[in-house]
Amino acid sequence: MAYSIFPVTEPVTNEDIEKYKALRLTSLKIDPSSFGSTYEREIALTPEIWAKRLTSLFKRTFIASVKDEGSISESWIGMVSILGPSELILATLEPFERVRVGADWDKYMVAGMWVHPKHRGKGLGTRLMKEGLEWARTNMDPKNDSEGRRDKVALLLVGDHNAIGRALYQNVGFTNLKSMPPDGEGHSWMSLKVAMIDL
Repeated sequence: MAYSIFPVTEPVTNEDIEKYKALRLTSLKIDPSSFGSTYEREIALTPEIWAKRLTSLFKRTFIASVKDEGSISESWIGMVSILGPSELILATLEPFERVRVGADWDKYMVAGMWVHPKHRGKGLGTRLMKEGLEWARTNMDPKNDSEGRRDKVALLLVGDHNAIGRALYQNVGFTNLKSMPPDGEGHSWMSLKVAMIDL
């Protein structure tokens, strides 16, 4: 099997949208406790919403795919999305503002990280994370375009039960964000200054 990692870029095709939708719904079925959404909620999303998830200028989704020997098509088997400052909604940032964390940070959120269980243990999660973090490091977001004068920080919320995910994030360089309290639902924040990482 040959694996590859790539960003979803425009123009996004109907095939891209259908593959992403199938991958996301599969992830919600297999590992529902790893996400802040549900299969039932997302199966009802319109084609326009699925397309918008892949076409925002302010976020990037990276895909892990596999091509079986002798096959001409690739199956999408992993993903991660990185949301830039312009993509973040106020409700996401409110907990940080409440405790006065990161007022001088350009915040990037890691979301939807997942690799199919049949393909875990092959370094795909690490590769996906490194690609996403490199995008965050080089991205110039119009909301916080400060020409590199502010720290860029990647943030993520991980379930306390998710030992495998937490180990992956720690291997990439994330640490517990101790100044942020847990969310009360069994999740804790982790952070990484993306300019500091060795990719």
